[in-house]
Amino acid sequence: MRILITGSNGFIGRNLISQLKNNGYDDLLLFDSSSSIFDLETFCENCDFVFHLAGTNRPSHIDEFMKGNFELTSTLIKLLEKKNNFCPIMLSSSIQANLNNPYGESKKASEDTLLNYSKAHNVPVYLYRFP
Repeated sequence: MRILITGSNGFIGRNLISQLKNNGYDDLLLFDSSSSIFDLETFCENCDFVFHLAGTNRPSHIDEFMKGNFELTSTLIKLLEKKNNFCPIMLSSSIQANLNNPYGESKKASEDTLLNYSKAHNVPVYLYRFP
């Protein structure tokens, strides 16, 4: 099973990778802030499952919340659709998605985008809201 992990260099990503490797998963497609959109497109063609962990939670400017959360999620979905790859996706979100603040709104927009994708293509989507 080829597993795409966005945010692979973050705290959760590094720990997930370690645990997956301990469980025998070694075909991991790792996407982080040093990766290119071309890398992501290649990974989207070949993955069987996506752990979408990448996101922005401490930006230097408030506008970066939407770019790092909603826009990256939208790009991920567009690339999966382009490659006709309708594999399951797990999104790491936040309980702040229920709040009216820039971070929460960007996480909620990401969740809504994935839920619409799920309905349109009958794709399993899993949302996990971290406290």
